[in-house]
Amino acid sequence: MSKWGKRPNRGPTRPVLTFAETDYRSGAGPLRMIVLRVRWDTPHRLNAEIWYEVDGVEMSPDGRELGRRTALVRGAKLRPLPDNTGHYRSS
Repeated sequence: MSKWGKRPNRGPTRPVLTFAETDYRSGAGPLRMIVLRVRWDTPHRLNAEIWYEVDGVEMSPDGRELGRRTALVRGAKLRPLPDNTGHYRSS
């Protein structure tokens, strides 16, 4: 907290998303992560589908942060990210 009693703006609260093993590259089992950035400007075409690079924080099933992670995720499984006002937009 600052000396004025206000908490610093840490940005929007982002949900933990779970991607099935078939919906991301590469890894084994489901991927749980807080998505911080989707690289919408650089889509990848794999097997006639669009995939995007995603940057975020991988989470354990019990809610612990496991560290930064980048993955290629099926575009159909992504949604816009919330901004500081709670509105959703592409990052």
